[in-house]
Amino acid sequence: MDDQEKKISVLCLGPKGSGKTTLLKKLQDAEGIDNTYSPVSTIGTNIYDIYYLNKHGKKQMLTVREVGGEMAPLWSNYLDGVNKIIYVVDTSNLCQISAAAVLLYTLLAEPRLKTAKFMLVLSKMDAAYRQMRNEALLMLQYARLRTELKNAPKLLEASPLTGEGIEELRSFLAESKMAPQKVVM
Repeated sequence: MDDQEKKISVLCLGPKGSGKTTLLKKLQDAEGIDNTYSPVSTIGTNIYDIYYLNKHGKKQMLTVREVGGEMAPLWSNYLDGVNKIIYVVDTSNLCQISAAAVLLYTLLAEPRLKTAKFMLVLSKMDAAYRQMRNEALLMLQYARLRTELKNAPKLLEASPLTGEGIEELRSFLAESKMAPQKVVM
């Protein structure tokens, strides 16, 4: 990896089709994220520059690397120097949630991530899937994670289509314990 890649301290991970790309594009304020938007599954990695205002009101940029769900066996190659993980789970796909849980537990047990902050994003939380929230949390054993783990993930319900949860995710990314990568004038 070159020097630029080593500086990326935030990863966005999750199973294939969980909504990582759409979520990150919405964080970038990309145009056209609506009911007609149809992303293509990420094969490999994507890099996103996310802008936010720091506590002093200055605009800053943070780089997030999305690693495709198809690359889950290779995720460990991207963990060095990571301070934050955005882990995305599609609540509309109950068949995928148990596999998502196994991948999440693997990350939570990774020694290189013992001080990393995790955000568990329940994506696609549009009205039609709201009733699946509780089933998803049970399958992920979220209550147990919260009580047993020091670095238990924060929970965020999000819908890139409606914008729900986007500002909370931006705030999570802007939290300290992580040096900003670039001040934008």
